[in-house]
Amino acid sequence: MKKLLQLAIAVSLAVPAVAHAGTFDIHVGGICSTDFGTTLGHWAGETSVNAQIDQRESMAAATTQMTATLNQFCTGNNLCFVYVYSNGGAVMSRTLSLVSTDWNIAYVAAAASNEGGSEIGGTGFIGEVFGGCDLAGHIGVSDHRNGWNHNVNHGIVTGMVAGDGNLAPFIQSAILPGHDDGAVSEASAGGYAQAGSHSSICEAGTKYADHQAWFSCEYPDLNHLDMKLKMICDDGGLTTGCPGD
Repeated sequence: MKKLLQLAIAVSLAVPAVAHAGTFDIHVGGICSTDFGTTLGHWAGETSVNAQIDQRESMAAATTQMTATLNQFCTGNNLCFVYVYSNGGAVMSRTLSLVSTDWNIAYVAAAASNEGGSEIGGTGFIGEVFGGCDLAGHIGVSDHRNGWNHNVNHGIVTGMVAGDGNLAPFIQSAILPGHDDGAVSEASAGGYAQAGSHSSICEAGTKYADHQAWFSCEYPDLNHLDMKLKMICDDGGLTTGCPGD
C-alpha cells in the first residue's frame, strides 16, 4: 500500500523522479514528549528516524527542532515519509506553514492528530492523560486553529486516521464534540477546517488543504493512546503488536 501511495503522490505532487540517496521514515511523538518512543515502524530499504522534538515547553521550540530534522533528512536526493502522532501533527503543520524550504516529503501520515487543537487543552485532563507539561496548556482549539495558516503546506498530502475509543478518566469525552478518542475530537483528527461535531472523518465538510481520510473512516474501539501506532501499522511499518490485533 505504501509504495503504491508513494508512486501516485510522487506523480501528483511532482516529487523529483530521481534515484534517492536515502529514504527516511520520520517519527514524531505527541504532547509532553521529546521523541516518538521505543517502537518505530520499519520498511525494507528505508531508515527509521526517532525525531528529537521537545513538545514540553512551546510550539515555537518544537517547530525549530522539526525544521532542523527535515533539513537534515529530507533535502538533496533524500526522500521522507513523516509519521506524526497527536500534537506532532500540529508541529508538522505549523512547520510546513511557517518555513519556506521545499523538502522532499512524499506524504505526512497522521494518527489522532491534534492539528486542529483539543477542547480539553489547558483543562487539566491533558495532564492526567500525558503527565503534564507547560505546552499542554497551549494546545487548545483557538491556539492551534488561529496559530498559523493550515492551508499552506507545500502541497504535501496529509493522510489521517482517527479513533473513537474510551480513555480514562472518561469525563473528558463530555467536553469533546462528536466522536473523539478521549483527547482529540474527529474535527481535529480528520483535518476539518472548522471545530465541531463529527461522527466520522469521512463526513462531508471543508478540510484543510490536502488533508485526507486514509484506511478507515474511524476506529471505533481505539482511544488516543491506542492510535499512536495505528497509522504505522496500516501503512505496513509494523506487523505485530498493532492496535486492535
